[in-house]
Amino acid sequence: MGLTKKRLGRTGLYVTEMGLGTYQITGEFGVHFDEAKRMLDFALNAGVNFIDTAQMYGYGEAEALTGQALRRHAGKTVYISDKLGYADRGVARDLELKAYRDPVSLKRMIKHSFWLLQRDHVEIFMIHEPTIKDWWGFDDQTGDAVVMSVLEELKKEGVIGGIGLGGWPSAPLAKLCDTGRFDVVLNAGGQNIFNRPMFDSELMGVCAKHDIGVIVGAVLLQGSLEDALINFKPKIAERLKNDQNPYNQLLGVKLGMLYGLCKQSGIPILDLSLRYALSFDGIHCHVSGARMEAHVRQNLEISEKGPLPKDVIEKIIEISNVTL
Repeated sequence: MGLTKKRLGRTGLYVTEMGLGTYQITGEFGVHFDEAKRMLDFALNAGVNFIDTAQMYGYGEAEALTGQALRRHAGKTVYISDKLGYADRGVARDLELKAYRDPVSLKRMIKHSFWLLQRDHVEIFMIHEPTIKDWWGFDDQTGDAVVMSVLEELKKEGVIGGIGLGGWPSAPLAKLCDTGRFDVVLNAGGQNIFNRPMFDSELMGVCAKHDIGVIVGAVLLQGSLEDALINFKPKIAERLKNDQNPYNQLLGVKLGMLYGLCKQSGIPILDLSLRYALSFDGIHCHVSGARMEAHVRQNLEISEKGPLPKDVIEKIIEISNVTL
């Protein structure tokens, strides 16, 4: 497959614009390790050179599976982003909240990730959900935090290549990014066919200002509307419209409009969702999740179709701005 590559901001890494997210490849989601192996092997054989993982994914299983895949594909250039956090699911759970502000514990967690990945260098290490104050205690104005001292020390030593942020809320991520101390940001849910908070907030402008690499995840809302976004099911839109929850009502209205766009453009809803994430120059990589090899294959085949036509992009933006 001829996968397009983009420069991941000031990291200087040229990554495939469709990467592989490993959140759902573990037994925690009912995925057998043989199937996880097939997914990773297919992606790497197809030319994907960017894998995103985290300490909390499958309680370390995703890191271990990734490490085994890297060993099987030792001759290939593969860039890894890992995430530090969710200490209650890792080797420092005995310390509870203290783990997030103790340099020794933070290094212990990082070393364990390296061991599972079977690497002595990781291209990007991110702080997972940096906006949870009880964990990290960031100073939003300066970016100061115990974890930053640890990661910046490791960066100087050449153990990690870049420091990143990985989380959901776009606006707080923008504040931290504007300190200029971060090389990469992964905004889960920051861009999908329903909403575009990474554009509505200052995040995209701040990232352009500091040449920060931008990754988007969860464009399918992490499976919460899987049937609606993978299969064309108008009944789901109607059910949501009639829901008592205003948020679900709005989702239903937008989904109905998006289905209309699918009919008008001839583009399936899954294609619309995945290709939309690849249609903006400021977004350098989309880490798509998968639970089976067929998902990885399908995602890559769709990505090869390239960005959506300009008029379709404009229509999706118009739909995302709809309010009740």
